[in-house]
Amino acid sequence: MSKFFKSAITLSAIALLGIQACFTLVKPLLAQPSPLQLKPAAPSLKLPALKGSYQVGTTSYYLVDSSRKETYTSEIYDLATQKLITTLLPSDRRELMIYVWYPAKAKPNSISAPYIDEGFALATAESFGPLFGVSPDVFTKLITQAVLSNSISKATPTQPINRYPVVIFSPGFGSTPKWYTSQIEQLVSQGYVVIGVNPTYEAPALFPGGRILTQSTVFDFKSASKDTEFRTFNQATTIRAKDVSFVLNELQRLNRKDPQNLLTGRLNLSRVGIIGHSLGANTAIEAMRIDRRIKAAISMDCGEYGELFNKESKQRLDRPVMVMSREKQEVWSQLLYERVRSDAYKLRIKGSVHVTFIDIGLVSLLFAANSPGAELPIKKELGTIKPLRAATIINDYTLAFFDQYLKNKSQPLLRKASPSYPEVLIESRT
Repeated sequence: MSKFFKSAITLSAIALLGIQACFTLVKPLLAQPSPLQLKPAAPSLKLPALKGSYQVGTTSYYLVDSSRKETYTSEIYDLATQKLITTLLPSDRRELMIYVWYPAKAKPNSISAPYIDEGFALATAESFGPLFGVSPDVFTKLITQAVLSNSISKATPTQPINRYPVVIFSPGFGSTPKWYTSQIEQLVSQGYVVIGVNPTYEAPALFPGGRILTQSTVFDFKSASKDTEFRTFNQATTIRAKDVSFVLNELQRLNRKDPQNLLTGRLNLSRVGIIGHSLGANTAIEAMRIDRRIKAAISMDCGEYGELFNKESKQRLDRPVMVMSREKQEVWSQLLYERVRSDAYKLRIKGSVHVTFIDIGLVSLLFAANSPGAELPIKKELGTIKPLRAATIINDYTLAFFDQYLKNKSQPLLRKASPSYPEVLIESRT
């Protein structure tokens, strides 16, 4: 298995220095006798201010792909009763939660949407609390209540002159798209709709009716061989890529008539891009390979999974790709760059590491404020580049790439190294 899966990549039930399955972690947290109340003086953290001209609305949709049987299983908990659900699910079809961010008009003094939903926080707190220097219950409360996003739940959508391009977001293994909220919000503020696909049974998720679906035991690699791990992640990449195609089908339906009346007539589904991180980056490339509706893709620090990363494969991509990677680039990013037969860009960010592409660095500031004087274990995994500077670089290059290929706006930033971004090492073929 690729080295990055041994580090701090997944933000689910994966400890930063090794993989741990999370399917046993919900029980003690759901058994807490009463909710923890934060101290009145507990600091909060506001995500970086939006740079674009739009405000951000957000919502979610529950989808069922009736054409596909579910591959995985996991323990399922009821958030209301705080007990394991023993009754069978109504079907064995593939279920998904997707999170949507869209350009909106927010009312003054609107309350921001929760940064992370309670189901994901409960299912991962026992792993991540210690990494952020707090107990699991404090982690749950801080991550769900004290991180203030710029997104407003079900805010009134703006009426575009032209329909908005759509970008699919695929998170790292075991993670939720919401861990990338700051990056997503910045893109939406510039006139995009972003769809985050939560990988069911891989990352914990809160489903309708209060069901918390945890991580499948398939991902418990304590006694597994490397071949087993590789096959498992290859399978996950294939399943996720099919999820993306299914979601694109559902977006066509929502664009015709959205029951929430938020997306109807606002999506330009002839201009679809995709972006992913870690295993989500492999997903993005595999989804692009099998679905020609995807016109452009960004891979952030990919691994070795999927058809394009098979060294014997004859497959190539004929649509634009940007390959972002940490400073110490893995061979897989280079291999991907070489297999693009269209406009291709490869950039590395000095001082960055695998988790630089996630909100962890930004969010760690909140936990540092709530643990004054303590040295948070997570800090050892953040690289040397400042979190806000890294976010600015990632957001600016992401916007330039999608503006170039989804909005047909020429972007000089992509052509050569820029003195405004001395941390970026860029190479391109156009």
